[in-house]
Amino acid sequence: MIWTKIIFGGLGRRGFEAVVAGLVLAAASALVAGSLMVVQGARYALTQAERNDRPEIVQIRSRFNRALFETPRSGNLPPLTLPVYEPLIEPEQLSSAAGDGTIVARQSLFRNVVSGDRFLNVYIFGIDPIAEGQVSSFSLTQGRFLRSDDGAVAVLDEASARALGVDLGKTFPVRKADGEDLELTVVGIIGKLELRDPPPRTVEAPALTQNSSFVSSGVFVTLHTSEAIFGRTTLTDALVVARTPTDVPSLADSLREAFRLEPGVFITELYSQFSRKVHDFVLTLSLFTLIGTATALFAGLFAANLLHDVYADRRRHYATLIALGVSPARVALAGLSLGLAVAFTGTITAVLMAVFFRPTEFALPSLMANLGAIEPRFDLSVVAAMAAIALAAVALGITPTWRRLLRHPMATALSENGR
Repeated sequence: MIWTKIIFGGLGRRGFEAVVAGLVLAAASALVAGSLMVVQGARYALTQAERNDRPEIVQIRSRFNRALFETPRSGNLPPLTLPVYEPLIEPEQLSSAAGDGTIVARQSLFRNVVSGDRFLNVYIFGIDPIAEGQVSSFSLTQGRFLRSDDGAVAVLDEASARALGVDLGKTFPVRKADGEDLELTVVGIIGKLELRDPPPRTVEAPALTQNSSFVSSGVFVTLHTSEAIFGRTTLTDALVVARTPTDVPSLADSLREAFRLEPGVFITELYSQFSRKVHDFVLTLSLFTLIGTATALFAGLFAANLLHDVYADRRRHYATLIALGVSPARVALAGLSLGLAVAFTGTITAVLMAVFFRPTEFALPSLMANLGAIEPRFDLSVVAAMAAIALAAVALGITPTWRRLLRHPMATALSENGR
């Protein structure tokens, strides 16, 4: 009880200014919280867009193999394995041009089996399991994924497994370039597959995603196994992951220079398109950040000025306590408690307003960025910003009074008009 009287006793007319300071902080914190919630939601949308578009990836592929358009659909023909793209990419040449970028090498093949009036086509991808896992997503329902030291084993999706009539632990043949069959043992079944930059689906084949214009299923083997099937080490396509998105233009130029004499090799990068798409979005995001910062600054200064008037009127109160033998530390704690009570009452009010009255979505103005509506996000960074405003207002309000109490004679501190 006595401690409450020490903190709040004798406020008088300055109590109204303390209430106003709390209301100003509440309104300012609510506005800042709203701006920051939109900013955090926009940043999350940008992060998701970058994660989906992957602008740091450069695709390199050869021209499409026209033989796939001519695959027979009936007859009694021997099995055939064809490259999806013409094999024109030399691994050594690619490695030299990629520099410190991560190479995701591939051999994209097509297995064609025709028997009577029926045919069975499946895509076969020779991959580096570790590198491919950085850009593509494989959700297994049975077994395990490939390992770099695997031999004649394969991982395939459920649609391809049903078409081939195989299950975990079973084998199926793939015709090699030398005319012999290679028996592949199934070690894993994929339930969901998201292959980064798959080939176009130009031939009827099993698919996890119906009506898709790109390949959504296939058999996955290691590069060592696909080289044994294909009979050569040349790649059909590859992805190069730059260290940062800003490195993409120089990486793309290096790859184009390395393959300038090969007209059948195409380099595709999405960084330029992604930058143009989100440019105005980022500018609008910066504007909201600026508005929130300016609001926090001016409202914090105004609240600090009101608290300064409150503390200035209580100098005699604090000086009297010190003269009566109360330690300066306890007096400072009493003054700080008053400021924190005012500031955090306003801040908590702002938090409740921000949480319960925030919109479910916000259409951030942008010309080209098709990122959809933004969902405002309330997280720890918003709480930290609001707490920082409150603490800064209290610190700026109490500092002049406390310096006067400590640096000036007690008689001056006790004076009503002492400056």
